[in-house]
Amino acid sequence: MEPRQWMTTIVLTDDLVVEILSRLPLKSFCRFKCVSTSWLAFSSDLHYRQKLPRTPVGLLYQKREHGTAIHLAGLPSSDRDIDSTLSFVQCYERPLELKHCSNGLLLCYHGGMPSKGISDAIVCNPATQEWMSLPDTEPGPAVCYASYKLCFDPLWSQYFYVFKFESSPSGGFDTEVTVFFSEYSTWSNCLWETSDIFFGDSLFVNGVLYVEHLWRHYLLALDAPDTCTQQLNHRTIQLPGFPYGPERFYCFDGRLWQSSGVLCYAQQELDGCMIRIWSLEGYDRWVVKHRLNMNNVFGRNIMLRTNNEGLWYFDYEILAFDLERELVILADTIADNKIISYSISTGKVCQILNIPSFVNLYRSLLYVPYYGKFPACVLQAAQDKC
Repeated sequence: MEPRQWMTTIVLTDDLVVEILSRLPLKSFCRFKCVSTSWLAFSSDLHYRQKLPRTPVGLLYQKREHGTAIHLAGLPSSDRDIDSTLSFVQCYERPLELKHCSNGLLLCYHGGMPSKGISDAIVCNPATQEWMSLPDTEPGPAVCYASYKLCFDPLWSQYFYVFKFESSPSGGFDTEVTVFFSEYSTWSNCLWETSDIFFGDSLFVNGVLYVEHLWRHYLLALDAPDTCTQQLNHRTIQLPGFPYGPERFYCFDGRLWQSSGVLCYAQQELDGCMIRIWSLEGYDRWVVKHRLNMNNVFGRNIMLRTNNEGLWYFDYEILAFDLERELVILADTIADNKIISYSISTGKVCQILNIPSFVNLYRSLLYVPYYGKFPACVLQAAQDKC
């Protein structure tokens, strides 16, 4: 290399280099980590990692039919080189069921619903084709109801947590909460008890797990603990919008997501013609960021229908949204059951999937790939437990 060219390279500050690298696709950046030790350091430094791209590539979904594989419906211009079928996971007699997704990691069961006994729960990374079994989740009789919440945020920690909400079917709604620490591959004792039904959708943001109440219109916020913690710090947050609407009105729940480390929530207005998206400012103040008109998106003015029982419901569902890419993912349940992406900035609508029988869609989750490896100690601890 010529001396002058070398001088041009070394005068770039770390901030400028990261600013350039942040404009690359995440997969390309991960391939370039071998260029130099400084570039490798960028990927592990918390300050710089926050500037690197982490955009969704598609919608993970699975149908209800027994044995149906997990699929990825790619968003426009996304990198689809992801093994969403999880063919790298050791084969079992029962198929994998997608349960949860958190910043690139998936939580799956090998068959069976939680109420019928957990069957070999695993955490895996489709981007790197790594996986590990969670200890103490072997097949067994249904002595309790358990809901597992996967918590992972590479900008916060290289390790993940799994919160288990467990209640006895004969003991009312009393629920015990325990936590799995991937760093040590161990479960805590009971850290918290509640009589509320926090089995709704969840999201992990900046070290806090947010869980929706099953039927009341508020969130539970749980701080991720360390192994020395004897109890969980918790609080409740009222959700914006309306809880259930007027009498004889049935609606889908809103959707949680995060934007630049801030919790966001999207929900239809009562007539269904508009969608509002809020962000959580501070501990409990919601601020409207967008109000989107759905009439032009679906080409109709009426968004409410009645079912056989005479209950009103929206004829479309909010599946996911991403404010960084200014995209909202919607399911049109009456027009050929299409799943579409809607651009907030341009108003452009793009069909990304057609499911002939949308009612058989089991689960759909916005997927952001994570190309970092499981820490060696995590995999080693998992092998030692097997």
